Amino acid sequence: MFNLRGRLSLVTGGSRGLGMALAEGLAEAGSDVLIVSRTIEEAKETALRISQGYGVKASGLRCDVSKYDEVKNIMDNIERNYGRLDVVVNAAGINRRYPAEEFPIDDFREIIEVNLFGTFYVCREAFRLLRRSDSPSIINVCSLTVVEVTVPNICAYAASKGGVGSLTKALAKEWGAYGIRVNAIAPGWYKTRMTEAVFSDRERLESMIKRIPLGRFGSLEDLKGVAVFLASKEASYITGQIIFVDGGWTAV
Repeated sequence: MFNLRGRLSLVTGGSRGLGMALAEGLAEAGSDVLIVSRTIEEAKETALRISQGYGVKASGLRCDVSKYDEVKNIMDNIERNYGRLDVVVNAAGINRRYPAEEFPIDDFREIIEVNLFGTFYVCREAFRLLRRSDSPSIINVCSLTVVEVTVPNICAYAASKGGVGSLTKALAKEWGAYGIRVNAIAPGWYKTRMTEAVFSDRERLESMIKRIPLGRFGSLEDLKGVAVFLASKEASYITGQIIFVDGGWTAV
């Protein structure tokens, strides 16, 4: 079960953080992977490490997902070189923190363009390739902000991830006829570069840990299994879902 050998997965934001963990999980299950990052050096470095560590084919690709032309070029190249795509993971994302009344307009726009527009661009351009797969799967990365905003000063991030959640359901509705499954993972609290501000506040951390039923924050290893499941044929009847990997946070 959960065997991804012979499949090709693309992971945006795959050179670090949550995206890298998801790429590693897919590779560990046997999938070849394409690591997409705005920094080609990081993408290639991660791809090499994954290839050597898991014995799969891995390549690093440079792309700013907020730029439609760059996304289209990447997909055109994949079509020429591989002819298909089986799994797409949209993990590329950014965040900046300001009070809503002071939020710089350019920063707000950039967050929406990367997190929401970027996810849509990748899904849109991957569509023609995914249709050629016998079990195509899109896995978007959402956030706890889909259901609640627990920290201040993240109105742009919350808006973008709320949009990703709705986009996930809309695409599942439209593309189910083509056999393309579209789901999302909503991580709880994981320590990454994006959450450094929260994890540096000891008082806030103590309050947060008390709310998590499992009594701990997430580790990157905790995300791998759900990604492999959603990418596999064992999840062939699951689409339009947002799966919270949060240690029970949203159950409280």
